[in-house]
Amino acid sequence: MNADACLRWLASDQPDLDEIRNAASSIVKDGKRASDVIDRIRALYKKAPPQRQFVDVNEIIREIVVLLRGEANRYAVSMRTDFAADLPKTTADRVQLQQLFMNLMLNGIEAMKETGGVLIVKSQLGQDGGLLISVSDTGVGLPVEKADQIFNAFFTAKPQGSGMGLAISRSIVEAHGGRLWATANSGRGATFHFTLPTATEVLQVAATGT
Repeated sequence: MNADACLRWLASDQPDLDEIRNAASSIVKDGKRASDVIDRIRALYKKAPPQRQFVDVNEIIREIVVLLRGEANRYAVSMRTDFAADLPKTTADRVQLQQLFMNLMLNGIEAMKETGGVLIVKSQLGQDGGLLISVSDTGVGLPVEKADQIFNAFFTAKPQGSGMGLAISRSIVEAHGGRLWATANSGRGATFHFTLPTATEVLQVAATGT
């Protein structure tokens, strides 16, 4: 989108150089982000340990909502968030979590591309004291009789899908000590849930070595 905007401004009779600079800066920033994501996914499949830091999950969700707003608008999808107040931080690879949210939220948007709908991302504390995140859509729902296969590599119900998005998402969650699963909504659509340990839990496990 930034590249298209940059080309449009350059083609005008009186190009707005400040807008062009801002668009070019955004292109560089997005390119760096994409490079970081690819590097972390490579590391994930090489079984390299995640580059952990203290992470605010709600902040990451806000970032991805901004990144996907254009795609959501394109398909008449409304994105909503429901954040728990004072949610504890987790210790995680920030770029891998960004990729995780990108995969799950894009999956929800694509499930509603024919009809439009609502995507809701919710964060809360689970009953076990860890983080519990859900991404819910009002789309086509889970594939009938194949719901248990959706996290398998190369399985896809989409005509142009690679079958890797959910498999990568599961790998990221499990690498961070969590669990990822999906449920059918009572009405339309599906919800993907995943857990993550809080930073305190991660530090306790590291201290005990268990």
